[in-house]
Amino acid sequence: MSSSDTKRRRVEFDDALKGYHQDHDEVLPDENTDYRSLTAESVGSLILGFLSVLTFVSILFAIFPIMGIVLGVTAIRKILRATEELEGLGIASAGVALSALLMIAGVAYQMYRTQYEIPAGYVVLHFDDLVADHRTGRIPDHILRLAPHLDEQGNSYPGTPVFIEGYMFPTRQTTELRRFMLVPTVEQGQFGSFTRNPTQMIDVSLLGDLRVSYRSTPVKVGGILTVNPDYTAGESPYSLKADTFR
Repeated sequence: MSSSDTKRRRVEFDDALKGYHQDHDEVLPDENTDYRSLTAESVGSLILGFLSVLTFVSILFAIFPIMGIVLGVTAIRKILRATEELEGLGIASAGVALSALLMIAGVAYQMYRTQYEIPAGYVVLHFDDLVADHRTGRIPDHILRLAPHLDEQGNSYPGTPVFIEGYMFPTRQTTELRRFMLVPTVEQGQFGSFTRNPTQMIDVSLLGDLRVSYRSTPVKVGGILTVNPDYTAGESPYSLKADTFR
């Protein structure tokens, strides 16, 4: 074998060896690559931030944004103390911002509902509160105390204003209504099927110049509830002199 062939083969071998090392370097991970772990607190803060929308449903759900803010601030502090080991600063910041925003908006909405939807001084009632004893037919005592009555000393009590939500029972007249029957369910309000339980109906009379049109959606009325404890079968014991309609 000539010396030129030997040199040529050695060059080819060296080139192949270089190519092998280049391919191997591309496959193997860089041992100096930095790896940072995502903090669980940052992820939890973001999840709680999304759950904070439930504050619009009830003020009790304000616990979600409060926890979201606490977790988010905790995550931010941990990440800033170990920036080379931990990540998730953006996620934690988003969780804190979302939690705070929805908490402020949700609490403000609940305060608005309390102040403007329910008139001051009115007691909120539900139709379940009106159900009479199924054995005796007696009206619940707490309802009798809200209605106009005579106290133990014989003094006249004018009654406490109440506020209740229900559905208007449909009639032939649909506009300029001064009187209508309020029922508890959408089926009764839309299809005109009276309940068999007379204590689940309220005869509403609007006071003054108040007039309304029929609605198939829920309505809220407020006023003085009067009770006829000696009601007969098929007759509602409840009537409401309403000064508020929403």
